[in-house]
Amino acid sequence: CAEVSDYDGVEYVPASREVTQDKIDEKIDSFCTDNNIETKDYDSAIKDGDDVNVNYVETINGQEKNKNDDEAGTSVVIGKDALAPGLDDQMIGLKPGTEKKITITYPDDYSDTTVAGMEAVFDIKINYIKITTTPEYTDDLVKSATDGKYTTTEDYTKYLTDELQKDTDKTADSTDRANVLKAIKEKTTFNQYPEGEIDSYVKSVMDNIESSASQYGIGVPTFLQYFYGYTDESSYLQSTVESVMQEKIVVSSIALEKNLIANDKETDAYKQKLMDDNEVDEDTINSKYSASDLKFYATEEKVLDYLMGTAVQVESTEASSEDASEDGSTEAERTESTTEAASEAE
Repeated sequence: CAEVSDYDGVEYVPASREVTQDKIDEKIDSFCTDNNIETKDYDSAIKDGDDVNVNYVETINGQEKNKNDDEAGTSVVIGKDALAPGLDDQMIGLKPGTEKKITITYPDDYSDTTVAGMEAVFDIKINYIKITTTPEYTDDLVKSATDGKYTTTEDYTKYLTDELQKDTDKTADSTDRANVLKAIKEKTTFNQYPEGEIDSYVKSVMDNIESSASQYGIGVPTFLQYFYGYTDESSYLQSTVESVMQEKIVVSSIALEKNLIANDKETDAYKQKLMDDNEVDEDTINSKYSASDLKFYATEEKVLDYLMGTAVQVESTEASSEDASEDGSTEAERTESTTEAASEAE
């Protein structure tokens, strides 16, 4: 298939491991937002952008079409016309407690063809305006939100910084390993790919894509365009299959030459790591990976450990920095796919 050589001492530009103040501030802002305080305003007049709780009944030609008359009501952000086009504008200026009949006409080209061009009457009751306030980052907020585990902003900021550093280091490790493997692939001439493996991988990829597209309620072409930037199935498959086959050939060749094939114990340990990292059970892993997949990926980890032990860090150039930032990580991709599988299982 290929002759893999010159893989010792591969040069690579190490990924950045810097945790900037901007990233820390983003985490702090997110923490504050996660602890937003919501109150109900029963006095103010509705204005554009308000989050308003309402009950309503929609009728068309005297027939009830939609309604929400339960105690919880429904939330409407004024200006988005979530219930019907033109309805929100007629609620501006109303106050909680108001009950009003509002008439709108659906456009002729409205997406719901069953009501397009028709007149509808909404019996609206304004319950309240929801006010969302983001608290300041204070010791009291930290203590309350963490149930006393952290008592000062200084302590919690250090925790956030440490967690960010762990995540950054993990991402950098994956990027460095992927870039070293990529460099070896680029130096290797591939003559052919194993047909049986290609057929199996293509089926696996298409099964996953079709399943994901179905969950989003869209077709495969739309899914590929939106998530991967490919306009047709064949281009995506050619790019993906070629890259994976090259990776398998390089890894397998080095593993055989350096006696790095993972044994059962190492494969089980890798499987457990996948479970721990993604917080999923064994059934989820087994549904996503075959036994041969797990053995290969465990072997790949050993090969990458070996390669990183001989690889040489070099200083960044503008071109190499762009290449490093654009390159993906095989481990990161496996983690992402496993996490998606876990979400689907739930």
